[in-house]
Amino acid sequence: MPAIVNLLFNVVSTNTTISFRVVLPMVSLISLFVGVGGHLLLWLVLVRNPRSRSKPSSILLLNLSLADLGALLTLPCVLLSASLQNWQLGGGTCVLLGFMTSVTVGVEIFSLAALAVLRYRIVAPRMRPPASLTQLCTVAAIWLVSVTMALPKVTYINFDGGCTWSVGREEWLFFLVPAFLVYYIAPLLCIAINCGLIISHLHRCRGSLVANRRNKKATALLISSTLVFAISWLPYYALEFVNVLSPYISSVASPTSRLDVWASSSLAVSNSPPTPPGPYEQTLTRVTLLWEVASLTAILLVCLAPCWNPPLYFLLSRPAVHQL
Repeated sequence: MPAIVNLLFNVVSTNTTISFRVVLPMVSLISLFVGVGGHLLLWLVLVRNPRSRSKPSSILLLNLSLADLGALLTLPCVLLSASLQNWQLGGGTCVLLGFMTSVTVGVEIFSLAALAVLRYRIVAPRMRPPASLTQLCTVAAIWLVSVTMALPKVTYINFDGGCTWSVGREEWLFFLVPAFLVYYIAPLLCIAINCGLIISHLHRCRGSLVANRRNKKATALLISSTLVFAISWLPYYALEFVNVLSPYISSVASPTSRLDVWASSSLAVSNSPPTPPGPYEQTLTRVTLLWEVASLTAILLVCLAPCWNPPLYFLLSRPAVHQL
């Protein structure tokens, strides 16, 4: 999966006019404190209370919360670099940040997909919820798949100083397209199918009032968390695809290689034909205000994404509020 650090620390670095060093650090700081506090309260309710701990979905909810906490722990790097508008933490930290971003995003969306399957097994007739050991194996498989898919970022992408990625457009598409399909389209399709089956079953079968209310709230929590994930990451993927595929956009976040770099204005074509620089020349690129606003919006949505699950959980679970 392409690293969010490429979109973040290149687009907002030296050629911007929006005050990123004020807006982005402030949002990152709010997201860090609110998100960590919310997830600690969520763990407090799910771990310490026997009633919550015995629910079939508790293990997957804790795993989802753990992924969000991992994403939140990367925000101090965002806070520092956005304030200084320069990457000061070295190449190893930059690669680790991209790797952790990929792992936590994978664990989050795969956990939501597993929760959708679990909810359908709970609601559907003639199906028993899986045992705790099965859920632990599911969590282990989720982490294994997420780590395995994040490894190419470290082993195959050539890091070239600062916090940029020296890869060509074809190589960038090689990471971007599978990431979009595996981390976004396929899990969301799985969740949509299972939620549709759950809603259809609840509409056909009339159980007890308490059971129906509980199942509806659990399904609403799943759908809300999925929508938050989808909305938070869609602008990022859209910008990445526009960045790679559009011949008229060449922002400082564009994937480049030393032998294939063309200087051009963002969202504009120069009247004079551009000349490719030498193999060791640095390309200067102007970034338009529209691109800055779009990049800032995508970054802020990603930074706020790990904060939404605890409020949604407490909003849709009155017993959890009483337990808290």
